[in-house]
Amino acid sequence: MRRALLTGSAATAVVVGTLTPALAESDGRRCSPTRGNVPVCSTDGSAATATFLDPTATVSGARHIGLGAQTYVGPFAQLFATRHAPITIGAASNAQDNVTVDARGGEGIEVGDEVILAHGSSVIGTASVGTGSRPLPQAVVDAGVDTKGGSVFLSFGAQVDGATVEVDSGVSALARVAPGVTLPSGFLVLPGKNVTTDAEAGDPALGKVRYLNQGDVDFNEGVLHVNESLAREYTELYLEDPEAVHGAHVDPGGSEFNPDRDLPSFAGREQAQPDFRNRVIGDVDLADTYARFAERTGERIAIRADEGEPFVVGSVDEMGDDVVFHALEHTDLHVGDGVRYGAGVVVHGGGRVVVEGQPDEQTVVGDDVTLGDESVVFRSTIGNDATIGERSAVVGTELPAGAVVPPDTIVLNGQVFGSVEW
Repeated sequence: MRRALLTGSAATAVVVGTLTPALAESDGRRCSPTRGNVPVCSTDGSAATATFLDPTATVSGARHIGLGAQTYVGPFAQLFATRHAPITIGAASNAQDNVTVDARGGEGIEVGDEVILAHGSSVIGTASVGTGSRPLPQAVVDAGVDTKGGSVFLSFGAQVDGATVEVDSGVSALARVAPGVTLPSGFLVLPGKNVTTDAEAGDPALGKVRYLNQGDVDFNEGVLHVNESLAREYTELYLEDPEAVHGAHVDPGGSEFNPDRDLPSFAGREQAQPDFRNRVIGDVDLADTYARFAERTGERIAIRADEGEPFVVGSVDEMGDDVVFHALEHTDLHVGDGVRYGAGVVVHGGGRVVVEGQPDEQTVVGDDVTLGDESVVFRSTIGNDATIGERSAVVGTELPAGAVVPPDTIVLNGQVFGSVEW
């Protein structure tokens, strides 16, 4: 279930076309994802610099959208522009699964270079992300943070609503920057927080933000590298076999973090289902048969093992619309039987340090777990029969069997961090 602003559009999914774009649709730096420029949008015909849009992405007002080189647009992402409200997305940026960039309620959206729009995040109204900067706060300078050229990260379910987010900043999971606010360089909005004033955006003492640290920058560098690789390798896969970028099919392989192409399997049988309405990609081992999985799942679902792998997914009780499974490089994901997934859930693999010097714990969701609408699981172990409420996030945590996380709650590193404020 998407929120009201995402419904009622007459836009349709992109239509597969040819590699070489019409020159009229390109300014030499950016490419417009018009009919002939999808799923590969390129200004020079090279896979090394091409932008790739998953064929399930929705584009409205394509002539008023400019995409920089090496940008990856993931499954079921949505880009809405008009003549009076254009969208530009810079080079080496990415708009991941179920991201929304909707300029229709404002005068345009500008997304800079090396901006990460993670699963389920949104940018709406008149907004700017990663296009302006100012000197870093003295606390960040004193900490010796090397920003490596500048980046921005919008985490799972985060929103920039008619706001400005400068370079070298970020917005954590289920957090928001409200209309008219500027998030300055060097600050990161804390999980679940709703930043409604410039004072809140630039003062950690007010409890909504913290200073950027080196770990934030290094994490962003890794994510950017992965998504540039995905833009290149999905382009190569499409050129070899256009059918392979549809439905349930292989991951593109070809990268140091995921070198091989793998098919998903349903009830122990590897198979491609290019006509499937959802995207199941790569080394995904589903307990259900294809027929049962199709029956039990909703629309706009992306289970994408093109970075971390393998995924082992037990028999599904029910799965709502807009669900995303993904994992960081060199990590895997295991989900048990009988899990109930609400709409907009994000289940994301990533290692969790339990004992220093020992292998990280991988992300595991137990049997008979209930995940409420728009909830997030990341770098965590969720015990059997646990319940995570609507619009709650469990990050870096071992949640015991039978535990209940109330709606609109952030659980971070084993502790209740706070509420989702918006």
